[in-house]
Amino acid sequence: MARSTAARDLLTFRKCRSPLWGDDGAMEGTEFDSGINHGALLPLSQETVARVLYASQAKVASSVYAEMERIRAAAMRHNPAIGVYTALLYQSGWFVQWKEGPGDSLRQLMDRVSADPRHHSIRIVHSSRGPRMLPGPWSMAIVQRAEDASDMTDRVQWLRHRMETGEQFSPPAVWRQLSTPLPAALAARLPSPDAYQRILVCASATMASFEMIRWLALRSGQAVVRRRYAGSSERDVGTDLVDFLQDGRVVRVVAMARGGLTLPLTCALMPDFSHIVLLLCGTHAQNLALVHKVALACAGVVSPPVLLGMAALAAEHEEPAFTARRLGLRYVACHADPGHFSTTWESVQAELASEPGVP
Repeated sequence: MARSTAARDLLTFRKCRSPLWGDDGAMEGTEFDSGINHGALLPLSQETVARVLYASQAKVASSVYAEMERIRAAAMRHNPAIGVYTALLYQSGWFVQWKEGPGDSLRQLMDRVSADPRHHSIRIVHSSRGPRMLPGPWSMAIVQRAEDASDMTDRVQWLRHRMETGEQFSPPAVWRQLSTPLPAALAARLPSPDAYQRILVCASATMASFEMIRWLALRSGQAVVRRRYAGSSERDVGTDLVDFLQDGRVVRVVAMARGGLTLPLTCALMPDFSHIVLLLCGTHAQNLALVHKVALACAGVVSPPVLLGMAALAAEHEEPAFTARRLGLRYVACHADPGHFSTTWESVQAELASEPGVP
């Protein structure tokens, strides 16, 4: 990409003072209100903030993950104090950053970012004003997939072109389209690139949620996409996904490690899931702990995902269901062995059929 184009993007972001910009100078654009508060994670104010996503080509000679950890350490020293929260992605030779905060602070930070030798050719692909979607100061992710850098370049250019012609996707939609786009054959079936159903799977013990993703991939003939997430200081955790066609609709099923449920990035994406499948395969205490973690991740979401509890015995649903409802979540008791993925998925299918449509 031409250096002059990247420079023009940054100059526009820094200097624009049109009526679409708020008092702090951040571009308003289209509102994308997810209804997220997440006060249980951090006591967020209800102020309107600037939100920007940009992609840049990485220029890192050493380990990418080690470099991301260095970026995290520097960001955590400086950014929380100025109210800027960030999600960082490395994908196919590109960095993507989703930043939220006061407009003046973001502009000053972008000045420093543009001079960082670890990347070049910055392209802004989303700019808006609205409530915070990231409920914590730092998240980062790596997608572990074989992909040519030119594929990522095409997606960046497509999103930039749509933005320039007046069509802008929400920050979570931009993040998904850059990090984990649908396979072309599935995407071609959709009227919009983000119009597909998303289901989260979590297990109260063992790796059952990830085993279920592998089972769904074999069943559908699709590939598993593996990712790693991390927060401001936590160890990284796994989150796998598979996309496939189910009864005429495109579905994405995502397995999330228990430790990743309350990461800021996970919480920011939570409103876009229609259902969360809870594989209640642990002890009584582990099952209840999972419900509490899910409730924390959903805190403040206006229309939280429906919880589909999977347990073989009716008695195993009683306390998880009571706890979920007490915390404001809808719980559906599905009588299926959480270790038997065929019957578990049949229960999920029955629930999807009773609630047609996509988020």
